[in-house]
Amino acid sequence: MAKKVKPKEPTPALGDNFFVFSPEKKTKILGIFLIVFALLIFLSILSFSRSDEPFLHYTFLDIFGRILSNEQQLKDNVADVHNWLGILGAYISYFFVVSTIGYFSLVFPTIMFIWGYTILKKEKVFRVPLYISNFLIIITLLISTFFGVLQSVPEIELFKDVYELSGKIGFFLGTVIGRLLGGLGSIIVLSTAILISLIVAFDFQFGSIIDFFKRLLKDEEVTDEQDETNVAKTEENLNKIKNLREEGKFKRLFSNKVNDVNDDVESIEPETKITIVKKDDPEKVVETEIEKPVETAKKKLETKKGHSKGNDSELEIDKTLEASLPNQWDEEIDYSPPKLDLLSLPESEDVVVAESELKRNAELLKEKLSLFDILIEDITVTPGPVVTLYEIVPAPGVKISRIVSLEHDIALALAARGIRIIAPIPGKSAIGVEIPNAKATLVRARSVLSKIKETKAELPLAFGKTISGDVFITDLAKMPHMLIAGATGSGKSVGINMLLCSLIYAKHPSEVKFVIIDPKKIELTFYKKLSKHFLAISPDLEEEIITNPQYALLALKSVEYEMEKRYDKLAKAGVRNIVDYNAKMANPKTRLKDTDEMKHHKMPYIVVVIDELADLMITSGKEVEEPIARLAQLARAVGIHLILATQRPSVNVITGVIKANFNARAAYQVASKIDSRTILDMNGAEQLLGSGDMLLLPAGMPKPIRIQNAFISTEEVEKVTNFIYVQKGYSKRYFLPSLYDKKKETAADFLADLDPMFEEAARTVVRHQQGSVSLLQRRLKLGYSRAARIVDQMEQAGIVGPSEGSKAREVIVESEEQLETILRSL
Repeated sequence: MAKKVKPKEPTPALGDNFFVFSPEKKTKILGIFLIVFALLIFLSILSFSRSDEPFLHYTFLDIFGRILSNEQQLKDNVADVHNWLGILGAYISYFFVVSTIGYFSLVFPTIMFIWGYTILKKEKVFRVPLYISNFLIIITLLISTFFGVLQSVPEIELFKDVYELSGKIGFFLGTVIGRLLGGLGSIIVLSTAILISLIVAFDFQFGSIIDFFKRLLKDEEVTDEQDETNVAKTEENLNKIKNLREEGKFKRLFSNKVNDVNDDVESIEPETKITIVKKDDPEKVVETEIEKPVETAKKKLETKKGHSKGNDSELEIDKTLEASLPNQWDEEIDYSPPKLDLLSLPESEDVVVAESELKRNAELLKEKLSLFDILIEDITVTPGPVVTLYEIVPAPGVKISRIVSLEHDIALALAARGIRIIAPIPGKSAIGVEIPNAKATLVRARSVLSKIKETKAELPLAFGKTISGDVFITDLAKMPHMLIAGATGSGKSVGINMLLCSLIYAKHPSEVKFVIIDPKKIELTFYKKLSKHFLAISPDLEEEIITNPQYALLALKSVEYEMEKRYDKLAKAGVRNIVDYNAKMANPKTRLKDTDEMKHHKMPYIVVVIDELADLMITSGKEVEEPIARLAQLARAVGIHLILATQRPSVNVITGVIKANFNARAAYQVASKIDSRTILDMNGAEQLLGSGDMLLLPAGMPKPIRIQNAFISTEEVEKVTNFIYVQKGYSKRYFLPSLYDKKKETAADFLADLDPMFEEAARTVVRHQQGSVSLLQRRLKLGYSRAARIVDQMEQAGIVGPSEGSKAREVIVESEEQLETILRSL
């Protein structure tokens, strides 16, 4: 049986649909017409002339009926018209200027242009253009009425015949108000109304108007392409979702009612209420010029650098002279904190996110969840500098785990770089979905440090801004120690600079000191110039900024010894912490008397900063872990705090002993979920965006806080350190206690029971310049335990240095003559 051939359907001709306009074409044509008409009306009003009035006795039928005739009088009249648009423009301008509100009728083509341009830009929200239109109409009507009052007052002859300033409408309203309130009363009332209109408009809607024009005029081509791409993707995804729902593959369980909200609330669909949270009082930074003392300081610095031969020659210090100088606590300096003018001004303090973008994401998020029969009752949108938080309230009966499992599906639907789900938000009956903004806002250090004086924290750390755009400042004294991790390029080093500058801006040099360990040798070298202001230095070391990993262990042990001495002072004073001790020392009635063994003075806080912990753990391992763990356990009460940073948050670097004593942790972008769990005990850091995007987990908080770290450039850090460096610092640097002094205190008991082979072993070590246990075992035929004890005794005697792991100890004594002198003194 032959198959039936199905006849082909006739293809519609091109002409059948040629004049069928799609809604998009109609919208574009409407926008173009509005702009063109606005331009024509604007030009006609702008070229209005009184001399055109005698030619306006023609009707439109006369003009169009006799325009092609050879009537000479009509031709002469048309030729004598001054309006730029001819006789038709004269009619249009006469109508608007004379019959409405005078020259202020320019507001009508202006409003037409705004609406036409808004339509062409495909703006989905018309609230801002509506605000602008209403404001322009009200303010121009008030002004034209004001001039109408001036024309109706007989005593004022200046505006008597100038009807172009009021028009018939303005003159009529001015006459009515003038008869009711009199001339003076009308002027006062109308002036007040104009002033109130300006205050209301530019106080509450000024930010929205500026943002609206920025979206229209800034990067038009790029914005058009991005908007068209985003809208196309969004509409395509929404169409797919709606088609699936129309086919019956997914059914709604129930729907929610429409809830209308205030000005900052817009509903996208009747089922869900969507709220966009806006800040009522945006932070503002006033631009000021750098004061003359700063310029003078810079000139002094340049002069010093010009006479110096090397990079650090200006920092060289005569140690012999320094030893005879008074200590810092016996000296007061005239110190000026760094100015905010040293830091760059931010481009904009406000978080600017297109409202259409927020609503598209909220709608797409709701539609995507509805595909899986997850209904949403309410969505609250909080825009942030880099990410926006969408707080969703699911319908009763929806399990949180279902929403969490859709993390990758939501990211795919939104075409986002990565999202983070907070389920639930602590303290709220809502689930948070953090979605990156299409364009991030850079948070400058100046906008954050300008708020640091408002806090009462003992050691304020200004990180940046939270997801809601608020400045986040916390207290290191309450943490009391902090662990930081982040991959290369995530903003970790910038964050450390920000923390150090926070303390420099907030505290006096007598209140805080830094011990900086920088194995990378390039990140924190700027702070070397602060040696006579903010640095605490070990007298046993040549470096002020510790860059040698072998010296880092000595510096940490020196800080540990400082901790022990401070505890002795607290016990002697009968107080429990550094705050009570300093308060007691500041009061002459309660101040303790100094003795030869113990000197009492105000104790500054000491902040130990280690930029790369991994390098220290590789070179020294357990030796470094021991003083870090001991400081973390005991140093809080005496005002010593640790900030440790690493690029590799592995269990080999962040050991259990270290991690247990660092409750406050900060994570920048890391490579994997394993690294995130190592630093935060939870996932999330691997989904951060980099460039300062961080999660901060304060002590006692169940969930971390997402913060955009403020950006401070190396040039800004150098300006701050130079500003302080040119000021007169303390005559003597702040020294930590020497480890050799500690050895002398304990040497008497330890050396009382010297090994009989001690002197021979010491001569062997000095002769071979090798301080190792194995050397004594081979040369003197000793057992390991006895040889190790002799080496420890030599360390107490100052013959060899401290242990450096598997390496041989450094031999401090260079010749046997020096050794004999030491042996005779024992």
